Amino acid sequence: MSILSIVNVGMGRKSLAEQYYEETSKEEDSSVATWIVLYDFRGVKPNPRFWKNVNRLIGMIGGSSMVQYSVFMTGSRRGAIAAVKLARHYKADVVVFRGEEVDFEV
Repeated sequence: MSILSIVNVGMGRKSLAEQYYEETSKEEDSSVATWIVLYDFRGVKPNPRFWKNVNRLIGMIGGSSMVQYSVFMTGSRRGAIAAVKLARHYKADVVVFRGEEVDFEV
């Protein structure tokens, strides 16, 4: 067994969330904004791996969350791009908005 084989033992494959996040340029995070990613699977139940990958993204990106099952919100443009790629990979229709959170006193 070669030394290269020994080193690669235990190194698993990267998740889609990690792949999409890492392939997106770090320069994409230079703008400060709130990004809202809406996705719809059009009456089809999404693959459970989609939800695992969304949760991985949330863990990798500070200040990200699922507002509801079809809405991912983040302060990271890079994270938003990764979420779009992830949702499209699982065949969702996707729309992205840049927003501003406003606190209304009623």
